[in-house]
Amino acid sequence: MKMYTTVSAKISEEEREELKKLGLNPTEIIRKAIRDEIRKAHNKALIEKMKSVMPVISKLNMDEIVSDIREDRER
Repeated sequence: MKMYTTVSAKISEEEREELKKLGLNPTEIIRKAIRDEIRKAHNKALIEKMKSVMPVISKLNMDEIVSDIREDRER
């Protein structure tokens, strides 16, 4: 079972009224924003890791790799 915690945000009364008028659920908006930011942070970290291995990968000969994979499959 997942554990949950409460996160709150203060918004102006005008913003709250606008949310009501538009039929928007602030809880869902906050959840989606948090998920999006987590995904962005993960992607950014992944890109940084990719950049760090790029010098090694760029030295690899793709034709040799493909050849080795094909040879391995034939065994």
